[in-house]
Amino acid sequence: MVRALVFLLFITNISFAQKTDTLSNIPVKADSIKKIAVDSAKKLSLVNKILKRDTSKRENFLARTFKVDSAKKANPARKALLRSLILPGWGQATNKEYWVIPIVYAAAAGGVYTFWFTNDRYWYYKRYLQTIVVGGEKEVMIEQISGIWNKKTGRTLGPFTQAQIEPAVNSFRRYRDLTVILFAVGWTLQAVQANVSAHLKTFDMSDDISLKFEPSVQSTAYGNAVGARVVLRF
Repeated sequence: MVRALVFLLFITNISFAQKTDTLSNIPVKADSIKKIAVDSAKKLSLVNKILKRDTSKRENFLARTFKVDSAKKANPARKALLRSLILPGWGQATNKEYWVIPIVYAAAAGGVYTFWFTNDRYWYYKRYLQTIVVGGEKEVMIEQISGIWNKKTGRTLGPFTQAQIEPAVNSFRRYRDLTVILFAVGWTLQAVQANVSAHLKTFDMSDDISLKFEPSVQSTAYGNAVGARVVLRF
């Protein structure tokens, strides 16, 4: 559309120039020349407005498409939250709270170990339970395991029946599932801690912020009434 308007304006100017050469010997009134000049100026102004408007639209479209909102990009609390959700302790490092990182990873290591321990015990006793249920055995002898690494001691305990083994299998399965839930909760809490800490770092704690209770006198239809009011200054 813009190119068409420019082309029409160009043709109009050429036609006007040709008419001027052809009718150069004919006397022309000053008002006619002034009117033609004003019309040409209006056409040029209209074309310039259209060009500027199209350029502005293209720039706004590119800005909305490829640029990130500066307020979101510069939000430290949002950055700390996202980083902590991706990798535990990353948000604390962003906030320069390096002393929190060992606590986060100690809790994570405890959760991983508890999951391994309960899961290993669960499958260990479940194999004996399957021997009874699938193999048709009424009783089985169980090799004892102990210690934090579930090492076999070489001693054999038993015999145990299905009714005696099932409670152990169910208990270790519940402990394992609970460990997974608590691990997810801990992951979320450390991300929330990083987010709150980043918010507090940007919170204004100057003396200009105050909350006070002050006496107040209010005028009513029956006279003055004494009361109290809350004043927040910031």
